[in-house]
Amino acid sequence: MLISEIKAGMVLARDMFDDDNGTLLLEQGIALTEDYISRLKQRGVTNISIYDPFAAELKKHTVIAPEIRAELIRCFRSLFHKKSQYMLDSDLRTIYFKQIQQTVGQIIDETEKNLGQIINVQVRQPNEDEIDHAINVCLLVVATGLYIKLPRPVLMDLALGALFHDLGKMVMPVNDGLTVDPGCLHPIYGQQLLLKNKAGAIISRIAAEHHERYDGQGYPSGLAGKEIHPLSRLVAIANYFDNMIDAAAKTGESRSTIVENMLANGNTFFDMYLLRAFFHTTPLYSVGCLVRLNNNQKAYVIKNKVRFAPTPTVQLAQQNTRANSHGQIIDLAMKPQLAIVDVIAD
Repeated sequence: MLISEIKAGMVLARDMFDDDNGTLLLEQGIALTEDYISRLKQRGVTNISIYDPFAAELKKHTVIAPEIRAELIRCFRSLFHKKSQYMLDSDLRTIYFKQIQQTVGQIIDETEKNLGQIINVQVRQPNEDEIDHAINVCLLVVATGLYIKLPRPVLMDLALGALFHDLGKMVMPVNDGLTVDPGCLHPIYGQQLLLKNKAGAIISRIAAEHHERYDGQGYPSGLAGKEIHPLSRLVAIANYFDNMIDAAAKTGESRSTIVENMLANGNTFFDMYLLRAFFHTTPLYSVGCLVRLNNNQKAYVIKNKVRFAPTPTVQLAQQNTRANSHGQIIDLAMKPQLAIVDVIAD
């Protein structure tokens, strides 16, 4: 939820960690006080996960079981907070890669079961750190990969490449306490680390190419079109989308504008075929998210429709209380005068 909407007494839905060192800041289940809210604002926090019984009921259908996501988070948190030299010197395969690989198999199985209703189940979650982002990108591309009927071995490479696409950021040189990325080289560092650990040529290539652009204006190698591996092209789409959705919470940019800009850049930034497939499986507003309409009413998204991403069916939130909300149900596709202008809680 936007921190501007947070009130004292609201209950934290997820543990909050310090991005710099991974230490626990606030524990799930704690009731927020004015002092906590003030301190979080001072730290630059813009969104907080708040427990909302009505939204939780809408979000109970998740693309993967919560314990699978929790296992990935545990593995990644252990990995991402290692010292750079440890990651460079250690054989990560025996510590993390095999465990994550097993979990990825479960992700593919569960996503396949939910593919027919993928736009109405919880896939991505708000980004609180690089770990959430990596998992979101993985889940988004697996859904699209299943939709375009990629073979199982290819799906495994796709999912692992998506999970590890930003691994190079963890081993970038540090200068005066700040990570330095001259010329945006983290994709190359990621590729080299993955190759060193024998993660596979395709997985390593995805890490190297996820910032390349279809028109050749990306980095680090300026590859164009079919020079970029198809799986890298798909991860580039999901990576950009997830980052932009996360940034929109801070900048106020509308999600509809993000999608319009991405589609306008088909075959410029992105592979148009893969972009269309991606938006066939990726909702603009997840079921259960709380939004603000242009008449200033709040509403919960309760149903999405393929090809009608900006106009889901919503249920108005009751004024002065968000629990047990049972307001009017509105299909925004049938009400052109109404539109979503803001996402309050994803």
